[in-house]
Amino acid sequence: MGLVAFPAAVHRTVLVVDVSAFGDRRRTNLHQLAVRRGLYDVLERAFDGAGVPWTERDHEDRGDGVLVILPPTVAKSALVEALPTRLVTALREYNTGRPSEEAIRLRLALHAGEIHYDDHGVVGRAVNHAFRLLDAPVFTAAHARSGGLLSMITSAWFFDEVVWHSVKAARDTYSRVQVTAKETEAIAWIRHVDGEPVPADEPPPLARSTAPHQLPPSTRQFVGRDAELVRLTELLTRREPATGTVIVTIDGTAGIGKTALALEWAHRVRDRFPDGELHINLRGFDEQDPLDSSQVLDSFLQTLGVHPQAIPAGQDAKSALYRSMLSERRLLVVLDNARSSDHVRPLLPASPTCVAVVTSRNRLDSLLVREGAHRIALDVLSDEAALALIAERIDHARLEEDPRSTAELVRRCAHLPLALSVAAARAANQPALSLRGLLKELHDERRRLDALDLGEPDLNLRAVFSWSYSVLSPVAARLFRLLGIHPGADIGLAACRSLSDDAPIALRELTSAHLVAEYRPSRFRLHDLLRAYAAELAATDPERPAAVARLVDHYLITALDAERHLLPHRYGRDMIVGEGPLGEAGLVDADDAMIWFTDEHPTLLALVGFAAGNGLTGHAWRLGWACTTFLRRTGRWSERAAVQRAALAAAIQGGDRLGEATSRRNLATAIARVGEIDEAVQLLDQAMELHEELGDEVGMFKNHLACMRVLGARGGQVEALRHAEKAWSLVRDRPDRLAHADALAAMADQLSALHRDDEALPLCTRAFELYTAIGHLEGQANVLLVLGDIERALGRPAQAVEHYRNSHALDRRLGDRYWGAISAERLAEVYPDDGDRVDALREALATYREIRHPAAERVEARLAALMTSADVTRAPEGGTPTC
Repeated sequence: MGLVAFPAAVHRTVLVVDVSAFGDRRRTNLHQLAVRRGLYDVLERAFDGAGVPWTERDHEDRGDGVLVILPPTVAKSALVEALPTRLVTALREYNTGRPSEEAIRLRLALHAGEIHYDDHGVVGRAVNHAFRLLDAPVFTAAHARSGGLLSMITSAWFFDEVVWHSVKAARDTYSRVQVTAKETEAIAWIRHVDGEPVPADEPPPLARSTAPHQLPPSTRQFVGRDAELVRLTELLTRREPATGTVIVTIDGTAGIGKTALALEWAHRVRDRFPDGELHINLRGFDEQDPLDSSQVLDSFLQTLGVHPQAIPAGQDAKSALYRSMLSERRLLVVLDNARSSDHVRPLLPASPTCVAVVTSRNRLDSLLVREGAHRIALDVLSDEAALALIAERIDHARLEEDPRSTAELVRRCAHLPLALSVAAARAANQPALSLRGLLKELHDERRRLDALDLGEPDLNLRAVFSWSYSVLSPVAARLFRLLGIHPGADIGLAACRSLSDDAPIALRELTSAHLVAEYRPSRFRLHDLLRAYAAELAATDPERPAAVARLVDHYLITALDAERHLLPHRYGRDMIVGEGPLGEAGLVDADDAMIWFTDEHPTLLALVGFAAGNGLTGHAWRLGWACTTFLRRTGRWSERAAVQRAALAAAIQGGDRLGEATSRRNLATAIARVGEIDEAVQLLDQAMELHEELGDEVGMFKNHLACMRVLGARGGQVEALRHAEKAWSLVRDRPDRLAHADALAAMADQLSALHRDDEALPLCTRAFELYTAIGHLEGQANVLLVLGDIERALGRPAQAVEHYRNSHALDRRLGDRYWGAISAERLAEVYPDDGDRVDALREALATYREIRHPAAERVEARLAALMTSADVTRAPEGGTPTC
């Protein structure tokens, strides 16, 4: 279905009239019919008499009043010059001789602005504003006091642009007032056309002879924020007259509880401000337009007792008067929901006896720099505070029945106070909805924001987030949308650049607006609910497919670059890399590569499935390939197996036989490490068939080496040796030193396991020489371990210790935790000193525990036995090992 086309807005004058006391119980239906007939007769005669033909207007009947829409061809000045007196004359003529039940008194409102026409009439803020003025309590009360037939109210714009410039509009008879009605806070001007005029010294409707107390009530369910409350009170306690006004900014993302904190603290300390509290919601992030600072100053000044007619016209003059009014007062000013520093700067007191608290979704850095404001940045609630917030709204027995769901509810709501409050309110209002049922809705990203909606704009997470998003610059809004594509929990600057060339600029704005958090340098994240909102926006963005391709390209290219630093001699690099520059993340060496993989590996695991789901199957299995060395060295067994299963599925999905063979081999070696030998053998057989069909001798060579490792781990050394020899037969006639070294080392390893150490030693020595010549550190470490086994078997323990130590040192340098633990275990077997053996076993045990390897149980038993039988000083675990 296509987009619905709406008519363009047009500028019109809006006039609304209303019959006073139309619903008076003394008026019967017949009386009301007579009044309505008389109203239209009065209007038609008055408009025609004022030179504004009734036929040139549109009107809508409103029962006890009429909405009149006038085109630009009608002079607005006629509506304040001739029309008022013509109306009064027509009303007098109509009322003469009629019973009081049929007499008419009118209120009239004037405004102008953009409106839309449709099949049902007119709509627009200008129309809404006119009705708000007409029904404003200050106007209806003034009209009632005057006793006259007609009272008028004009908007500030109409007065400034029309009434003020007319010599015939009796502008001196207008009185300025503050209008507060529903969502409207505005200046307006009242005139009583007949009856008693408003006395010049009449106190303004909002003036107060006593101290103002404008704080809204604080929530009874306020929890947490103890540190922030303490800091606010400390700032109040430590203030000194010489330091000037205490100004505090509270900033944080939408729904994080800024207003709740400000009001809770304000109520706690209000007794320290005998001259009262001023409060205003500035609507900086709201479905309505932000309140203008000048407009707020009008309201504050009248609240402080300044007559409307004494308020200066310019904002600077108003601000100066406002600060003068506060100079001798001890008053608290709470400025809630500010858009920017400039939005609140005119409203800040200058007296050291006053305190101002400003809340905003944006960081108000300018106030920190120029006004010396103190900043309190709010983060999401702790587990304890989040659970306490839920407990305030949901029956305790219900929570205790399912504590696991309660904890999961906190996580699904991202520890965000507004989300927690909405979810808890839903659960409390729907006793039949179990916590698990609510969690099911929150688990589905497509329904998560729907589940956090109570039907009101400020209790709808999607709407609340949209108010922050809608005020972003186009550059920042684009990046925020595209971040919804990213499958990881956090993202680096380089990845952001792949989404947008303007990422640094956009990120500064997004972090300032608390839509994105920079939780450490050049690392960014969105909490789960904001990410769900961004994903919704991204889903309909036409740029999404291209952005997905750029993002996956970035990660694949950088992962291959990082893997190249970790294992420079890995086979298949030319085939895998393809086209594209390396080094987008600025990686210099293996240390950089390990840091990058550590940061990114959760995202890389998610990206394999993400890439395949978006049709990039070749990228998907290559990503799995690129992660292998890092996952292997760091002992992430389950992750390694999971990523290879996803890579294999992607290769099969894409019909990529080379990718399928490679992924089957990688998966086999991954699961063999955790004991799933039978499936590993089956996978390797399938991979070998594919390599043979493709005529891929390099793949066959690597597959034989993988078979050797898997079968050797199962204890099938004879068959493992056969695969090592087949690998050697494929490469011995080729000038490939790395392949020669790998095959020789493989044969030596199995020969040693078969106790054929004299045969193994020369092969192992030659392999070490080749690895050393090409600078292959991992190969050297592996061969040194085998050399240690050989020397130990040949009865030369000192040489074995030397080889094991050298292997252990290389493993540490490479960051290979698993093989580092293996070499530490071997050292424990050959060290002559019990203390050294204990230290080596402790190191191996600590590593196995960290990587959750089943060997931990075996090493723990060995260590306990050694500690029991030997006279060893028990150093604390985790001490510096000697190996």
